[in-house]
Amino acid sequence: MQEAFYKENARAFRERECSIAPRFQQDGKEMLWKIRAISQAENVEIWKKSGENPKRYESMVLAASVVFPDLKGADLQDSYGVMGAENLLEKMLTAGEFAALQDAVEAVNQ
Repeated sequence: MQEAFYKENARAFRERECSIAPRFQQDGKEMLWKIRAISQAENVEIWKKSGENPKRYESMVLAASVVFPDLKGADLQDSYGVMGAENLLEKMLTAGEFAALQDAVEAVNQ
């Protein structure tokens, strides 16, 4: 029975496509965001890298959870005049869209 918990038998962490910001469209269709769950080990590492700053930690978790769009892409960051995935999220999303991303990341990690 315990073998069900072995790494090779566990399902991969969830990924989900979500509607975060309907204003981003291509060919008249909303571009969905792809969000992934993070491991507790990743979570702890992010907390350490954030300097244990709750605001920075939150932005870092959100950025780490986004698979698509590629927030690390220089071209996307350049289009908003920022450097770094966390800064990009804060610049490209409205307050409501940011909250929708927070909700989606929380949901995929449950």
